[in-house]
Amino acid sequence: MTNTILKTQLSEFNLQQKNDFATTEVVTLLRQRSDFYDQLLLNLWQQFGFAARQDLTLIAVGSYGRREVFPLSDLDILVIATQTLDDETHSRLNELFNLLWDSKLQVGASIRTIEECIEIGKSELSVATNMYEGRYLIGNKALWQALFESLYTEDFWPIDRFFSAKMQERNERYARYHNTSYNLEPDLKHSPGGLRDLHLIAWISLRHFGTYAFESLLNKGILFPEEFSELNEAQAVLFRMRFALHLQLKRYDNRLRFDRQLQLSAQLGYRGEGNQPVEAMMKAFFQATQSISQLSQLLLDNFEQIILGQQNIAEKRPLDQNYYLQGTEIICRHRRCFTQDPVSILDLFFYLTQYPEAKANAITLRNLRLALKKQQQPLSMDAEARARFISLFSQPKVVERAIIPMHQLGVLSAYLPQWDGIKGLMQFDLFHIYTVDEHIIRVMQKLESFLTNEAEELHPLCCKYFQACMHKPILYFAALFHDIGKGREGDHAQVGAVDAYQFAVLHGFSEAEAQQITWLVREHLTMSLTAQRRDIHDPAVVKSFAKIVGNSTALTDLMCLTISDICATNESLWNDWKRSLFTQLYQFTIEELEKRLDYQRVSQQNRLEALDLIKFALSPLERTRLQDFWAPCPDSYFLRNTPKQLVWHALGYLKHKTLPMILVSNEYARGATEIFVHCHDQPQLFARIAQALSQKKISIHDAQIITCENGLVFDSFIVTELSGAELDSMRCEQVCQSLQRVLSDAESVSFKLLKKPVKHQSFKRATKVKFLSDEHPNQTSFELFTLDREGLLAQVSHIFGQLELVLVNAKITTIGERVEDFFVVCTAQNQALSKEQQKQLKASLLEELNA
Repeated sequence: MTNTILKTQLSEFNLQQKNDFATTEVVTLLRQRSDFYDQLLLNLWQQFGFAARQDLTLIAVGSYGRREVFPLSDLDILVIATQTLDDETHSRLNELFNLLWDSKLQVGASIRTIEECIEIGKSELSVATNMYEGRYLIGNKALWQALFESLYTEDFWPIDRFFSAKMQERNERYARYHNTSYNLEPDLKHSPGGLRDLHLIAWISLRHFGTYAFESLLNKGILFPEEFSELNEAQAVLFRMRFALHLQLKRYDNRLRFDRQLQLSAQLGYRGEGNQPVEAMMKAFFQATQSISQLSQLLLDNFEQIILGQQNIAEKRPLDQNYYLQGTEIICRHRRCFTQDPVSILDLFFYLTQYPEAKANAITLRNLRLALKKQQQPLSMDAEARARFISLFSQPKVVERAIIPMHQLGVLSAYLPQWDGIKGLMQFDLFHIYTVDEHIIRVMQKLESFLTNEAEELHPLCCKYFQACMHKPILYFAALFHDIGKGREGDHAQVGAVDAYQFAVLHGFSEAEAQQITWLVREHLTMSLTAQRRDIHDPAVVKSFAKIVGNSTALTDLMCLTISDICATNESLWNDWKRSLFTQLYQFTIEELEKRLDYQRVSQQNRLEALDLIKFALSPLERTRLQDFWAPCPDSYFLRNTPKQLVWHALGYLKHKTLPMILVSNEYARGATEIFVHCHDQPQLFARIAQALSQKKISIHDAQIITCENGLVFDSFIVTELSGAELDSMRCEQVCQSLQRVLSDAESVSFKLLKKPVKHQSFKRATKVKFLSDEHPNQTSFELFTLDREGLLAQVSHIFGQLELVLVNAKITTIGERVEDFFVVCTAQNQALSKEQQKQLKASLLEELNA
């Protein structure tokens, strides 16, 4: 067989499988592929003259050995030799391997004696595992039989050592994926709950029982029939997704990357509008991985007792008529307990909160899972169950010890009918890195973390108030319902608020408590929007926000919920600068609620404090220069900067002889970098600064634009690296030099809207412009929603310049692949935009950004 013929056969076979994919079970396709490779290798073995050799045996190992070869999988083979090969035989085998490699097959080939196999296998677990999965193809079968018997001797890999090593492998793999399959772009094979977890069960079963078929575990009574069906169904989902992904790709990969998901969902037959096919596909994926993750852990717990002989011989300590504590295990007395007395399900989680070192027995949990599948109505329909559910939230570590396992085991779905709608629901964007159900659980976890000392450094205000809070269940239930409306028609906050109110009434909360939970769910985005996309130094903004919250208790509750929500969406979104934003908004709102917020007083106070910090270090001449520097500044300059920032600006000014003056520091923006620009106003100033920063791969998060009547500019920018990190000292110096050049040479910057990044190509979001009602007669506020791309802010501000608009303020919010920016602009005559001017601005932005 020549290389050309082999390539043709492979191409025709791959095309046939691609055509058959839509109508054929993947297990059948895998078997066909394995058979195809078997026949191919048998033919080549004979062609190269090895058929008559009694000193050689060809073995399929690894995934090929277990007949689980996907289109891009490696083809792992082992040649067993009775002794070290002569040069001619070695050369002929390499010719065979080269023919396979030249045909683009990913072959992993080894030539070893039995002694070498054992020696290497003892030191390398992966090699040993591959050989356990070995399958005879051709040659001297006695050689394979001899190796096979050697693999099962106690001095090779004793079962207890094998089990422990495989568990260590799993733990390390889980850690690489942050112990969750709910990552943004999960791996079908390696993520927790992925195919590798099924392989782990198979390997341990193979080493202990000599077979890796799930049927054998079923026949031995280790798997319940319902579990056997559940595992097979979950495996079928992942098999089909992986096979389709390999048909789509040219190089081996198992990651469900965003740029692949749309095509993959279509290939798998998912239909719907917009992102619905992807979200449906990912929901099936996450539900499959959840089943695999749960069942594999329960089976491993069972294996541990069988293999390691760790029988529980501790004294039984009765807890109630249904449960007893034995050592560190909580055990249900009889398997029908959960079906005969469903309310007792909640008692299990109550006991988990009471005995922090204990865990539920594996058989108890497996019986619980079986009972839940037979549940006829939601547990919450039972009054006694409702009372026990509510009482859980008065127990220590309720989220960690009760809610998380309730979610993992399906009890939350059995209790709350709405939970099924969000279970495994993925949002097709680069912002939400977890499914909706996982995100909600993480919000509740974050709330609970405010009770610990470890959280005080990152969240001092939240820790202070949540620890003193006398109504913690209200916040926990607000967190439970805040996103439960997603996946349904309408505003998810409004939908969830309706569910929350019905839940609160059903569970016996007072009307005031029910309204508070409902309000928190309905307004759970309001504080985040105000802090990050509005000018919190604007009295009208703070007054409006204070009117919404109404009182300090509601404000404190909303702050704790909001910060938990942000951190649980993506922990990297929270930094010192964000914390300072929310702290300022909180403090301003408290003062507004108490009718003592006086911006002019704050402005004057900041100015005096700044002067006190430096006045003794200044000469009379420097004091005069400082007064000249501050003289044209409006109150807003002193309001928007802390006394330390004012001193930083002042000392920088006193050291500079000429303008422009650029100051860059990491000291004042708390987790980000602040740039202060002081110069004479010039055309397209903001646009040129934004473009220069964009060219340096720097993200702008906040811009404060202050232009005095005498034409002097006092602008501040909060920036980070694209990763979200503050700039290091070298980058700070580069930025300073770059902006000096830009402000000294108007020709040094050109405006060009760059294409969206490759990772954003999968997203289709039309640009939207939304004008906001503004209480200021001399300015116009609007929001811009569009896909993120390099140079976007510079291009937008360039459009302002073309339309002779003045930028007053900007809040830049990047959310995954999209931006949600807030701008305040006015005309060159310091007037708000007319309806016609608004229309013109909107048209210009849409034309440019949708091009």
